[in-house]
Amino acid sequence: MEAVHRKYGTADNSGNNSNPESIHTISGKVVEEVGFDKIRRQLAQLQELKIVIVDGACINTVETTSLRIRDVCPKIVELDLSRNLFERFEDVVKICGELDGLRSLRIKYIDRLFLAVVMH
Repeated sequence: MEAVHRKYGTADNSGNNSNPESIHTISGKVVEEVGFDKIRRQLAQLQELKIVIVDGACINTVETTSLRIRDVCPKIVELDLSRNLFERFEDVVKICGELDGLRSLRIKYIDRLFLAVVMH
């Protein structure tokens, strides 16, 4: 989930411009106050994702958190996990197990475990 949020959940693509009063400069860095409305808009965008590419995102394990990928991104049909750092295939299985509509999985693992897996 962290890799998906980093890649797809950080930008506000809703067309709404930021409120100038919510932007501040602290120690020379620009920061923006984010309210629940903006967070809801970002999560709504994640709920519409059908193709997710998180290749090379340095994912090495699946953490157990309250956020489940099936709740945040229920419409994923294609997933690319290539060039990550998984040490156990069980982690990949755990991710795929949450995606009921998954039709295509791309994995390219360099070196040890597997080179390519495609599910249809």
